[in-house]
Amino acid sequence: MREEFKNRIEKYLSKDVRLTFYERIQYQMECEEMFEGLSFAERYSQTFRYILNKISVPIQDGEKIVGSVYEELPTQQQIRYVNELSQKWWNKCPEDIQKEALWTYNFAWLRRRAPWFYSFGHLAFDWEEIVLQGLSGLRIKAQSVLNSGKYNSEEDKTSFLRGAILCYDAYTDYIQRYAESVKDETMAESLRHIATQPPRTLYEALQLLWLIEMPAAKIAGCGVFCLGRMDQYLYPLYRKDLDRGTLSEEAAMDLIEEFFFKNNEMMSLTDHMSDDADGTSETLEVIFDDPNYVIIGGLLKEGVSGVNDLSTLMVKANRNLGLKNPFMVVRYHDGIDNDFWLEVCDAMRKNTTLVLYNDDTMIKALKSYGVQEPEVYDYGFFGCNDPLIPAYEGGLRQLWFNLAKPLELALNSGEYPMLPRGDSPMERCQFSTWDRMTGLMTGPYYGAKTKSPCEMTSMDDVLDALRVQIGFLLGDYKEGIKRDLELEKEYNKGHIRIEDCFLKGTVENAVNWNGGGTKYHKYIVQGSGLATVTDSLYAIEEMVFNKKEYTLDEFIGIVSSGFKGHEKLQNRLKYKVKKFGNDYSEVDKYATAVVDIFHEELMKLNEDKDCLYDFWPTLSSDRAFTIMGVSVGATPDGRGEREPLSENQSPVEGADVNGITAMLNSAARIPYHKVSGGPLNIKIHPNVTKGEEGLLCFSSLLLSYMQNKGMQAQVNILDRDMLIAAQKDPLKHKGLCVRVTGYSAFFVQMGKKAQDELIKRTELQ
Repeated sequence: MREEFKNRIEKYLSKDVRLTFYERIQYQMECEEMFEGLSFAERYSQTFRYILNKISVPIQDGEKIVGSVYEELPTQQQIRYVNELSQKWWNKCPEDIQKEALWTYNFAWLRRRAPWFYSFGHLAFDWEEIVLQGLSGLRIKAQSVLNSGKYNSEEDKTSFLRGAILCYDAYTDYIQRYAESVKDETMAESLRHIATQPPRTLYEALQLLWLIEMPAAKIAGCGVFCLGRMDQYLYPLYRKDLDRGTLSEEAAMDLIEEFFFKNNEMMSLTDHMSDDADGTSETLEVIFDDPNYVIIGGLLKEGVSGVNDLSTLMVKANRNLGLKNPFMVVRYHDGIDNDFWLEVCDAMRKNTTLVLYNDDTMIKALKSYGVQEPEVYDYGFFGCNDPLIPAYEGGLRQLWFNLAKPLELALNSGEYPMLPRGDSPMERCQFSTWDRMTGLMTGPYYGAKTKSPCEMTSMDDVLDALRVQIGFLLGDYKEGIKRDLELEKEYNKGHIRIEDCFLKGTVENAVNWNGGGTKYHKYIVQGSGLATVTDSLYAIEEMVFNKKEYTLDEFIGIVSSGFKGHEKLQNRLKYKVKKFGNDYSEVDKYATAVVDIFHEELMKLNEDKDCLYDFWPTLSSDRAFTIMGVSVGATPDGRGEREPLSENQSPVEGADVNGITAMLNSAARIPYHKVSGGPLNIKIHPNVTKGEEGLLCFSSLLLSYMQNKGMQAQVNILDRDMLIAAQKDPLKHKGLCVRVTGYSAFFVQMGKKAQDELIKRTELQ
């Protein structure tokens, strides 16, 4: 790595978290009244164009790819002003917020977005078309649809198309401003070219991608990008450059490192999931710590490997940087090139922001949800292991589905033991407006009437009741969503956001993505707490039906009481009864059973074609396993009332005691071909992967897991002492980058609670 580049990274890691791109706020608010009388689409687009025409175009010494924003330390008056704006825009009841922006995730995401100028991102632009057609090609397409007269009688659609054209023009003008500002004439000529025309070289392609991505994120708030299969759509230009002798492999590496670095440089140094971190709670940025995904390797539509020289170069570039962006997903497939695999595993053991996904499970799963060829082969991810089909669909819509909740209902005949229903009527849908908007189950949910514990005579009865409750809650949720979507048709008609300019189908149909403009529309339903439920089912089988120490009614009564007066039993359940993650097939079979039920009940929802959206299951909790645990009473595995659930696909914290091979064998029994994503967090002591022998052992371990049809693996090569030292002396460890759950963070920027959670994870050897 170039010495000056190392210095830039050091400077970035010392960046003041308070620095703010305040020009965005300033010029956005000048637009509030200026374009107030226009349609939403044209108001949005004129605002985007105005800001791009006004903001600074800073150029930094030594950078090979230009495109930055001017940051400043805000005054107290500016801070108050921005916070007052957030309150003015969004200090409303959920139903009123819904009229402005149907899906919000949480207030931290919403607060810096004006109701008339917002985007939520979590998607992939059609990057390949951008490279092939350039901005002029996209503009010509939109102008052609407008000129065709096809939509002359529909003002919302003609307004949409005029808005898209304005956005393309805004980008062209912005890139031209950079062309006029750079001193290097070769760079200036390239910038003038890509302001309208398709890129001719790898450099021009990366420069164009950056000058489209960065303003979309920093101005419109369209963050958490999937940049797609960069090693595929950039490979023809890379190969052409090499063949012409105009680019060396070393120079290509410099360009890729520059592009990857800029995906870090534009972010604030904080952890977006740590609300207790000052930078997260106080930032004025519309995006501030968004992970951007890059997809590498995998199968091509012909069924052959997509691994090429650029794949390896990109893995090396990400390893060299050692930063948290981009979040690189390497797609494994049977027969993957061994040298490339070793390069990937070497990067992982050096704590590169890189995870594995398995084409051999993912492609099968996606096809079962209706994803067609050839686009199924280009699948990718955004956010926290959320699957998508790049360019063919819009942004994130999700529900973190608390699997422990239907288990609790199944064991209590549909009642919620911590808050009995009594005489209060049950509304349909039970999921509140806020729960549907944020995608979290936070309330006291009730279920369908099922057998009481005293009527259950086998584990089949328990599983049957669990199926009924899962199906009931999912159906309940869909009832609410269908009403939301009807409202969205009314609220969202004629709207445009920056992503609508760069997706397949939106311009052709003159309709935004959430109005039906794209081919695919889905909700991601994140099954959460799998190991908690698995361990609980086995505990019931062992204590009630195998050892017959209790009747089911007696056992559930003790659990529902929170184990009051039965603390010895609780400890026995926690520490003596077998647990998922230890290669016990008699336990692991319940993980299979739960996933089968979850998948089958979701597929039933997809049989109902009166809804634009399909539902895709994943196994993920992100960092919500603590929040979801608060609304669940004690569980049969010995977990106490309101305690956290298990996270993602991982065993219950501390329950995997038989080593990493046993843990991976348990995980591989999950029927991953029925789910479309989710992280398996693994922490390994550095001594295990040391040297050539360590690399071979580590690579063989991961290879075996993939060959056993595991779906995903993300690894931290850390020890407890290293994390504790970083917690005590953050200045000495500011570059310590860790995998969290579908994104990476600098450990010292995480809140204390998140740090402690990571420290407590099992260290496998």
